[in-house]
Amino acid sequence: MAGGEQRGAPGGPERVALKKEIGLLSACAIIIGNIIGSGIFISPKGVLEHTGSVGLALIIWVLGGGVAALGSLCYAELGVTIPKSGGDYSYVTEIFGGLAGFLLLWSAVLIMYPTSLAVISLTFSNYVLQPVFPNCIPPYNASRILSMVCLLLLTWVNSSSVRWATRIQDIFTAGKLLALALIITVGFIQIFKGNYEELTPSKAFNFWMTPSVGHLALAFLQGSFAFSGWNFLNYVTEELVDPRRLCFSGAREGHLPSLLAMIHVKYCTPIPALLVCCLATLIIMLVGDTYTLINYVSFINYLCYGVTIIGLIVLRWKKPKIFRPIKVNLLIPIAYLAFWAFLLVFSLYSEPVVCGVGLIIIFTGVPVFFLGVYWRNKPKCVNRLIESVTCWGQKLCFVVYPQGGAAEEPAAHCHLPASDKSPRK
Repeated sequence: MAGGEQRGAPGGPERVALKKEIGLLSACAIIIGNIIGSGIFISPKGVLEHTGSVGLALIIWVLGGGVAALGSLCYAELGVTIPKSGGDYSYVTEIFGGLAGFLLLWSAVLIMYPTSLAVISLTFSNYVLQPVFPNCIPPYNASRILSMVCLLLLTWVNSSSVRWATRIQDIFTAGKLLALALIITVGFIQIFKGNYEELTPSKAFNFWMTPSVGHLALAFLQGSFAFSGWNFLNYVTEELVDPRRLCFSGAREGHLPSLLAMIHVKYCTPIPALLVCCLATLIIMLVGDTYTLINYVSFINYLCYGVTIIGLIVLRWKKPKIFRPIKVNLLIPIAYLAFWAFLLVFSLYSEPVVCGVGLIIIFTGVPVFFLGVYWRNKPKCVNRLIESVTCWGQKLCFVVYPQGGAAEEPAAHCHLPASDKSPRK
């Protein structure tokens, strides 16, 4: 999750800090590991249902990959032009200001990340329970309970040990790759045996339903969930080694409570941020089915991607002479935004409730921003309440600021006893 602890000089005090250890190879592995997620095992059904034929589903997959490639080129330019951790959030804050950045951060913390985790957990539980219920869909309650147990277990592991969290991630990544390799191998075996009738043009475009433009937009949303993760490296570009993540970037800008930027003094894990994410995910698990959740997260993901890439064009106009080690052709962001506009408009038309609720949740961040961030001269009683909650949270979770991490705010920082600050061996 957040990285391991970093030691001080021999014989001297130990530093509570995030360890910098992501090189080029590890960076590539991060992108691959985040793109190849559980989405590839569940999105194909949603794409096929909305397209109505095998051939059109394959076209959607190819176009979805192409659009992801266009977006990644735009993010490459932004990543080297604004070399800050935090990805979309840092770029939007830098270009459009604090309110736009806060709304993106608000949607990420409340919707995007918890919903993605909920989909992953539900997918895992469905696959685990399917052998127990071979002739029907696993019961709703059984799937939700197993998903919650898995989420709580993984939250505990990530809070307790970076090493074990990394090992579990490696095991699951290897399992995903093995499963994909098995599926691909079996597919090629079937093709070599001559069982490819459904892929011939005459049968591939036999529609069992006539898809509307809205259906195509929803198919793209389903497919985009499987492609998501291509921008993950932009969240760790500030040092290109394991740096602050989104909560650290948000707390550094004053857009998130300082408690969420703190890490455990012994395990060096961001326990408060993990607990908030776990709670939000548990709530979202009870909201809707897997495919509805995918539509939620994909719509808001694309909304944020588009705003960020609009920022690239605005930055070209506002700061034309800024140093850009990578500079893409302007047609690339324009092409991406054309697809982006099509997708959002027809997604709103096809799923007005899902997309509308997502937009409402995003804009609930406006009063939160003005009350919590923009309003600087708060009454002393409010500041004392914030300080006491932060101090209580520090004592409960046994966390402090990572050295070299988010800037400390003395008023909101409760110092732990000196004997408790050094990690135990």
